[in-house]
Amino acid sequence: MNTQDQSFTSFLYKLQDIQHVCSGRSFSRQETSFHTLLLFNEGEGDIVIDGMTYPLYRQKGFMLAPGAVMKLHLLSGAPADYYVIRFLALQPSGKLDCYIPAEAIGPQEWNIPHFRFVMDRVEEIKKKHHCDHIWDQMKANILFQEMLMSLFQHASRDQKPDVQQAVTLTLHYMEQHYASDITRDKLAELAGMSADYYSRMFKKMIGKSPMEYLTDIRMNHAKQALVLTRDSFRTIAHGVGFSDEFYFSRKFKAATGRSPSAYVNTIRYTDKIASLKHLLTGHLIALGIEPYAAVINKAYPVTQGFCNTISVGEVQPDLERLMSARPELILTCEFRDFEKSKKEKMYEQIAPTVTVPFFQSWRTHFQSIARIVGKDAEAVEWLERYETKAERISRKVRQKLGGESVLIVGVGNQKMCVYGQRNVGSVLYGDLKLAMPAGVENIAHYREVTVSELNEFDADRILLTCYRHYGNACEEQAIQQECLALWRSPEWQQLKAVRNGTVHHMCDSRHLYTCYTSLSHDLLLDKSLDLLLSDSSK
Repeated sequence: MNTQDQSFTSFLYKLQDIQHVCSGRSFSRQETSFHTLLLFNEGEGDIVIDGMTYPLYRQKGFMLAPGAVMKLHLLSGAPADYYVIRFLALQPSGKLDCYIPAEAIGPQEWNIPHFRFVMDRVEEIKKKHHCDHIWDQMKANILFQEMLMSLFQHASRDQKPDVQQAVTLTLHYMEQHYASDITRDKLAELAGMSADYYSRMFKKMIGKSPMEYLTDIRMNHAKQALVLTRDSFRTIAHGVGFSDEFYFSRKFKAATGRSPSAYVNTIRYTDKIASLKHLLTGHLIALGIEPYAAVINKAYPVTQGFCNTISVGEVQPDLERLMSARPELILTCEFRDFEKSKKEKMYEQIAPTVTVPFFQSWRTHFQSIARIVGKDAEAVEWLERYETKAERISRKVRQKLGGESVLIVGVGNQKMCVYGQRNVGSVLYGDLKLAMPAGVENIAHYREVTVSELNEFDADRILLTCYRHYGNACEEQAIQQECLALWRSPEWQQLKAVRNGTVHHMCDSRHLYTCYTSLSHDLLLDKSLDLLLSDSSK
């Protein structure tokens, strides 16, 4: 690695803005204080950067330093289609943990490798960056840094073609674009190889041909759609990349040994369900189903009452125990929005596996689980009862509290958090419509805090619960000690809610009420009524 490469790898990069421009207009302007990357999907003419002229044509990129003056000259009748990506680059100052703005980085002129793949990645970055969801914005910055790293590697004169990286690029492309028209030639073009050489390298690395791998991806998405939706086979076939539903059915049966309808019926009417996440277990219980197998520990107390459920792990599922249980359906929940983990792929070898997206609302989770097990009507009735109950309790609690704000504080082993609008917050702030302290609106899930930072929320009341309780005796004792230490803390004693005696406790319930599931939320409605209408707090 040369000196320039080493400097690039030590920088910090932060995406600031990304725009897609379609224009046939020539112009001149000075760029902002950020670094700017221009990626031309289409365009013909030339571009002048700080007095240096470069030919402009499609599939080319340019890097502008902060404050650079750019002049874009387009040929008459040749509109340009390009992306403008502005980002912050910081370099080490020489002092420990101190960074300063970097000057020019990378070459000014870029020949973009795997251009079609890069453009797909840029479009994904743009969509996530302009999304309101903070997790999507964070993912956009991660994807941007990955793309920038790939461009830097390609621009390095010492960098040799990396077959593994090229094949990996096509794997990611298939995972994200499985529904589109993908051919072996297109994948080979993305990898920058001949079709035959690409196929040989792909099979050597992955163990199957590119098109076989693509079919596996499509089949896995089809399985999810078959049990999570009521879409027709035709719609599902088109949705996963097959133009013909009959061809899809033949491929599905060849891959699973069953027709799509037989596959759905096998899952919908089985009583051998393995639940690998507490939140899914809670939904099953709310629907009147005790799982055949489940992850069981004391962190979620309701699982301790199971009489017939096979334990397949305490915190994470044990693959050997799961395999020995021989379930006919596995339910799990993951953070990612594409590409299954290695462990998930191993689940598929044991039994049909349905992965529920983590970031969906609990009501959507509940209805999805009900749809899988054929209890749609029961789910509708349960939710109607829940909404009626929540409205009744909300009126009673708000009548007493008025506009008083409630802060949800989680206490863990040497850690503390403020819960936001998910978990307990979805019930208190959403269903019960209680006042949210200033600052909580910026917390989607939770935020770790110190005792002194709690004062910033200026809450009228505090609901004290658990944070990351794993169900063992050591955690139980540690959290009890943290609660005792909290009450001895001068910062804690100065809080408005503490001084007013409006701190409400449910730390002894572990995660009975904090699990993001229908059962926990129903129990939390009753608990909230008991706690907030009671005068007892300490």
